[in-house]
Amino acid sequence: MAKIIAIINEKGGVGKTATATTLAYLLSKRGHRTALLDFDGQGHSSIIFGVKNPNKLEVTINTLLRKLVEDEPLPEPESYIIKTGCGVDLIPSNTQLFTLERNLCNVDFRERILTQYIDTIKDSYEYIIIDCMPQMGTPMINVMMCADSIIIPTQAELLSAQGLAELLKHHQAIQRNSNHRLHIEGILITMDSPNTILSAQVNDLIQRGFADKVPIFKTHIPRSIKVAEAVLHHQTICEFLPGNPAAIAYGQFVDELLSGEHGKIAERSV
Repeated sequence: MAKIIAIINEKGGVGKTATATTLAYLLSKRGHRTALLDFDGQGHSSIIFGVKNPNKLEVTINTLLRKLVEDEPLPEPESYIIKTGCGVDLIPSNTQLFTLERNLCNVDFRERILTQYIDTIKDSYEYIIIDCMPQMGTPMINVMMCADSIIIPTQAELLSAQGLAELLKHHQAIQRNSNHRLHIEGILITMDSPNTILSAQVNDLIQRGFADKVPIFKTHIPRSIKVAEAVLHHQTICEFLPGNPAAIAYGQFVDELLSGEHGKIAERSV
């Protein structure tokens, strides 16, 4: 049965998609059966994994959830899951997902619709990575209800760090009242410029404000324009330039995530 890891931050532009796609890619390359669920209407994860125009797709995650709401049978997974060249199975998304909040407003047990879907595929994978949209609401509550753990990418800038406290409140409420297994794997510092005073100050702020509450990954992902360039080639940075400092750092991050010691830290911090 798959471990479900959601990549969450209520702020956009903090490296959620880069983290989700690169994590899925590296897990697959290490021999783990891995799926990536694109749960953002922008469809950026779908684009990185080779979907040139997500809005032309006939079946996306929104289609599947709508069928569950309407109590219709789901299509067979092999008919809509996209087999990518890097070995990751993709459940794609497009702009239709932006209507999900409205479509679920009058649905009974609406917070568990995504769980119903995940239950249909989780036995086929070791890991399911969810790339999340940058706002809270019913769709994101769905994610937290079905996930085993979350990773919080946070840019080393003040406004990015300020949203952490609110996200932790949502996590604590859901863990306490509904999904007791949900834990935080850690905060991942992204787009880091370690030689700048601002970065040092924000990193210190995060350490002082959150280190006693949740794990913080020792690995930081450095800022690199090559991460954005990789998207133009429909690749993660680890495919595009494996020797790039950001690619190397993502490899170290996955080592840290999968290490037994990191698991003990996360468990102790819940």
